[in-house]
Amino acid sequence: MDNDQNGCEASQPVGGWVLSSVQASVLEGVAAGFSSGRLSRELHLSSKTIDYHVRVMSDKLQAPNRVSLVSRAFVLQILRTDSWPPRIASEIVD
Repeated sequence: MDNDQNGCEASQPVGGWVLSSVQASVLEGVAAGFSSGRLSRELHLSSKTIDYHVRVMSDKLQAPNRVSLVSRAFVLQILRTDSWPPRIASEIVD
């Protein structure tokens, strides 16, 4: 598996990418409508780290913003459609 710049293992659902556990938590939070500040407090990460993970996932999924990121994640079945708050499909997480 490839390592991204922060040392989190990642490989993409599009082309074999599997989310790290941090990326999965960030994506679930973004899908639930949480701000970077709230995710930062809940995940005990800096807002810059949250924004970094959002940017990396957005780049990989070719999504220009958070709404597009969440939409693409649903279309690609990265996020499950049968739960609220949104949850990652278990086979997508490393």
